[in-house]
Amino acid sequence: MRLAALVLLTLLSAGREPTRVSRAWPVMGTLLVVTAWGDDTGAMLRAIHAARDSVRLVDSLMSNYRPTSELSAINRAAGGAPVRVSPELLHVLLEARSYWRLSGGAFDPTIGPLVEAWGFYGDRGRIPSARALDSLRALVDFGAVEIDTVARTVRLPRRGMQLDLGGIAKGYALDLARAAMRTVPLRGGMIDLGGNVLVFGHPPRGTSWRIGIRDPRDTRDILGYVSLDSGAVATSGDYEHYYMIGGVRYAHLIDPRTGRPARGVIAATAIGPRGEWSDGLSATLFLAGVARGRTIADSLSGVGALYVLDHGDSSITRADVILSTRAARWFTFEQPLH
Repeated sequence: MRLAALVLLTLLSAGREPTRVSRAWPVMGTLLVVTAWGDDTGAMLRAIHAARDSVRLVDSLMSNYRPTSELSAINRAAGGAPVRVSPELLHVLLEARSYWRLSGGAFDPTIGPLVEAWGFYGDRGRIPSARALDSLRALVDFGAVEIDTVARTVRLPRRGMQLDLGGIAKGYALDLARAAMRTVPLRGGMIDLGGNVLVFGHPPRGTSWRIGIRDPRDTRDILGYVSLDSGAVATSGDYEHYYMIGGVRYAHLIDPRTGRPARGVIAATAIGPRGEWSDGLSATLFLAGVARGRTIADSLSGVGALYVLDHGDSSITRADVILSTRAARWFTFEQPLH
């Protein structure tokens, strides 16, 4: 579950406030909260329920916890025949390929065998042997996945390969939800899927949305704020899904090049115009590391990156926060932060 972002609305302008309607549901292993602002309560409720249905659709197609999903069907067929998939899943896999290329292979959706080996699927934390990791790393190769865009099929060529779209599916769900909501006249909307946050339209007050980024070592506090006209923010961090063994933190963000949880970064926040950009890029940034991650963010239009480095201390200082060029314009530190 992502718990990195908290939406805080700018309280600046006067005038008649729009009506606010909000609903929440459990989905995709987390909590979906959809909020709409407008003048017609009935229309807002239709928009909110359409957003919910969009997120449920993505869950039904791309969950590796659902045996009936298309993703599960692909994984079961590994080493066998191609599996025909929906346009939605095909789109996400093609988008994931771009992040795989951008990251030099650090972001790899075929990471499933390693995630399972570390016990993250069943929350049964364990440390695999070096021999086991070496064997499983041979199954992690997104470049080998056969994607036929004409026949709309996907094939995993080796038995034991396993796709995991946990690093991008939620962001895509946000984009589908926003598209569904925009078929209804609204002043603005906010979709929060387990801390993956997307905002659009006009905030109820002021001229910009303020999205608070939590302190990754004390999630009760705010590290600072991102100000956006619209867009999405997502954070990948070592505090989201982890376990402690022998006083050492092992997080679910596995580096496919080593087969082990990535080190050196506590959290990486991606800011972008679309949900799948922020979601897919936050994991990409975390795994690629600061130097390559900032280069990636600066190379993409409308994208920003925020890193929190791991210096082994329980407190975060300003020196631990690294910003890309655009993120430096959008992000403001909360006070006090030394």
